[in-house]
Formats: sequence, C-alpha cells, structure tokens
Amino acid sequence: MSHILVKITVDDDGVPIENPVWHLVATRQGNHALCTGEFFGGGESMCEFELREVERGIPCPNCAEIIKAHKAIKL
Repeated sequence: MSHILVKITVDDDGVPIENPVWHLVATRQGNHALCTGEFFGGGESMCEFELREVERGIPCPNCAEIIKAHKAIKL
C-alpha cells in the first residue's frame, strides 16, 4: 500500500519554511499534514506544497510516532 506525502514549503501566512519535512497526508477532514494539522490544496489554504507517493517510509518522526501509537491500540 502506498502513502501520499506532503512537503509544505510556504506556510499559510506566506512565510517560507526552512528545511521543510515530508509529512504523511491525512484526509479525514480535508487534506492536511498528519502531525501539524496544516491544511493544503483545494482552496483550503494559501500554502505552497509538493506531493509525492511512496511505497514505504514516513520521513517525519512526529508522523511516524502518531502511526505507531495508532497501531499499538488493541481493538
């Protein structure tokens, strides 16, 4: 299963982000970066971003920790 990643290069206020990181895209309530919650695309914000699809790996350590915590929940 592939994952969609986003790298937000300019935030919603028009400020360039220094050393942007690739975040996992969450789509539950619109497209947003999983760990920061920053919305992008589709007229939801004015930020500039790049998207890419990967088969494995989540470069952002904060996104990876959120995924690990969700996987640890026993239903």
